Amino acid sequence: MFGISTSLKEVPGEETDMLWYPSQVQRFLREDFTSTSKRCDLLIDLDPYGDKLFVASEVNELIGICELLIQRYCTPKEAWMMNQANHYTNEPWVMHQPDKRVMELHQFLELLKRMCIASVYQNALICFWGD
Repeated sequence: MFGISTSLKEVPGEETDMLWYPSQVQRFLREDFTSTSKRCDLLIDLDPYGDKLFVASEVNELIGICELLIQRYCTPKEAWMMNQANHYTNEPWVMHQPDKRVMELHQFLELLKRMCIASVYQNALICFWGD
C-alpha cells in the first residue's frame, strides 16, 4: 500500500489515506509494459513484500510514470471518446468501463498521481508498505 509519510515507521492512521497496489495491476504492467521499456521500473518492480521510502526525486519520477502509463493505456485513441473526459473530471477512469483491467489501472494511476502531487505540496514523502 502507498501512503504519504515522512518515514516507513509512520503508517497513515486513516484507511482513506492509503492506496492499495492491486496485484493484478502490477502483473498486467509487468507482462505488457516491461517487455518494451525499463522507464517504469520504479513502480512496476516494487517488491510486494518489502517496504520502500520514495525520496523527493523518486516522487517526481512516480508522477511522470503515472502520466506516461495513463497516456499509453488509458487515453482513448478515438477522438469521439475524448469528449467523454469532460463529463468525468473527478473520476476519469469511468470512461473505460468496457475494459475492467484498463479501468482499474487508470483508477490506480490517477489516485497515485494525486497522492504524489499532494505529498509534494505537503513537503512529505511517499512510502510503500508491502504485505
